[in-house]
Amino acid sequence: AQSNLGTGILDRNGMDDSVKEIVDATFETIRRRGAVEPEDLKTLYFFFGSTLEKALDIYDAELVSKRVAMPSQRTFYTVEGTLAFPYVVMENWCSCPAFSKSIAKGCREMCKHQLAVKLADASGQARVQEINDKDFSREVCEDKNNGLNELSRQYKTRMVEAAKMS
Repeated sequence: AQSNLGTGILDRNGMDDSVKEIVDATFETIRRRGAVEPEDLKTLYFFFGSTLEKALDIYDAELVSKRVAMPSQRTFYTVEGTLAFPYVVMENWCSCPAFSKSIAKGCREMCKHQLAVKLADASGQARVQEINDKDFSREVCEDKNNGLNELSRQYKTRMVEAAKMS
């Protein structure tokens, strides 16, 4: 459940700008501390509700991996799920069906995988795995779960191209 605070200007995740500031500050506090504390969870629950509960299940089970391409240092994340292969997560994109459906409806709130990645990354819990630069695009773009619709596939392609340019 999102708050109606702030100016009403939404970012790419569908968050109001003042809400984004609060959420970003919470993750920065977690990053500095290196741990998730109850007050962090209260703040995040206010904005994400049951999505946070589901993300915490993923976080607690340590199912998040940070994939770092070498030598470029480009990154993406994988989250082990209920399907045979993990979901791929980038800053504003996830390969899960729930994310694809939310884009199709015009709602871009974070899915549980994106939220679990933010928690694991901020707290330093994500397992880091190095890959070769030449494997980056293949690993990000390969749809091993065959669950992506065309709109999501196009969005992912744009995100991969943006990551290549940075």
